[in-house]
Amino acid sequence: MPKCALNQDTDDPSDWVGTDDDNWLMRWRIKKKHWFAFANRCPPGLTWTIVFLPGLYLFPFLVWFTGWSWWYLFPIAVCPVARKWRLLPTTVWAIKSGGPWRLENTDSKYIIAMEDKDFVFMPRWETSSASVITPFYLSRIQKLCRWHFAVQWPLLFQFHWYWKAKDVPLLNDNPDVDGKYFGGYRGWHRDEDEIYWGDGAALGNPK
Repeated sequence: MPKCALNQDTDDPSDWVGTDDDNWLMRWRIKKKHWFAFANRCPPGLTWTIVFLPGLYLFPFLVWFTGWSWWYLFPIAVCPVARKWRLLPTTVWAIKSGGPWRLENTDSKYIIAMEDKDFVFMPRWETSSASVITPFYLSRIQKLCRWHFAVQWPLLFQFHWYWKAKDVPLLNDNPDVDGKYFGGYRGWHRDEDEIYWGDGAALGNPK
């Protein structure tokens, strides 16, 4: 992606010192963050993404079943993608058990809870007149209900569950649930910097 996806803070490599990427394996990404960033701040148009499928190296038996292919030697595809992405993600499908949904606004300064149906399809999340000014979207960290699974667009799969129902916190509580909770996400998640990052994580303690 072009660097227009980054804002002033994320464009500075020094801001990433001490983060999860600041280790010997991932440190190269600190100076190439825009390779993994998509945002609304870019102008309309197309750019290109490189898709690398190293898993093909792990399945040599495919050659025996399907015949030899150059793609097994160079498992790379180049695909066009839009430079300008939507400002907020759209919830395509979501389901939960008990407790409210956890929503956050555009810059994550405000996080609210909304009691809604356990099953929703393409919700609009219009909670008040203020939401017109500061619209809310479904957070990838859901810790107020027993379990949930959701699909958002741009494509993001997210889930969580508590091992025991008694460990689900109340609305205004902020307990340590380490070891009581498990969740994760994979795809393009939106952060408070208004950037969609392509990554994934497994979470043992929602924060």
